Amino acid sequence: MRRDAPDHGFATPTRPDSVYSILVQLRTQERRELYLNDRLAHQGAFPERTVSVVDHWQRPKANLLSAFDTIIFTVPQSALNEVAEDQGVRPPETLACEVQGRFDDTLWSLAQSLLPALERPEEAGLMYAERVLLASTTYFAHAFGGMRPPADAGHRLSAKQVDSALDLMHDHFGTDLSLSVLAAEMNLTASQFARAFRRTTGKTPDGWMRLHRIEQAKTMMRHSSTPIEHIALLCGFATSGHFTRIFRTLSAPRLRLGAGRS
Repeated sequence: MRRDAPDHGFATPTRPDSVYSILVQLRTQERRELYLNDRLAHQGAFPERTVSVVDHWQRPKANLLSAFDTIIFTVPQSALNEVAEDQGVRPPETLACEVQGRFDDTLWSLAQSLLPALERPEEAGLMYAERVLLASTTYFAHAFGGMRPPADAGHRLSAKQVDSALDLMHDHFGTDLSLSVLAAEMNLTASQFARAFRRTTGKTPDGWMRLHRIEQAKTMMRHSSTPIEHIALLCGFATSGHFTRIFRTLSAPRLRLGAGRS
């Protein structure tokens, strides 16, 4: 949510429910009033990098008196329950932090990394979106709900599971493959698979897929006269511009992707 002019007034009120909003201020909001249960809970500035949490059961209402630029994560209690069950721990009963907010370097970094995806959502992909959703929900449960670390802190994939996952991603590098489909092949949840894949390979599943798509595109460019616009689409990129941005970012001359793949 962004507004460059002051005096927006009251934001649309939320409906009381088992839902939390986590707000990350991308720039300083000079003046804001926060009402909880119709009582003024905080009045003043929210500096850049400030993170705050509101519980929708408290009927939060924000009077936005100055310009703002904010990323808002909306997290239902059911999502917190799911990540807790997945990790074999008790779910947080609530999410909370100081009404004036707090600085959180992890969430600031996450918000910054999300900006390109928010500007070009068609380029994000299911695998990336699912991983960010699971990771952020888990972090909220830990940082603002006191949930214990995951029970499978050291779990890794077997060599057979790695080969199976890489084969599946290789066979579907041109499609928007979801994390859930990959995880189901391993009889794991999406969250368990994402954590174990990264511990085992050193890469996130969507990171591996980006590397593999680039390598496939490079092979096509070397050995065919297919226009780059078509190569980009064949390799799972949203547009040729998307392919060009990723290609420039991943500019290493050769990328080792796994046994039998280069």
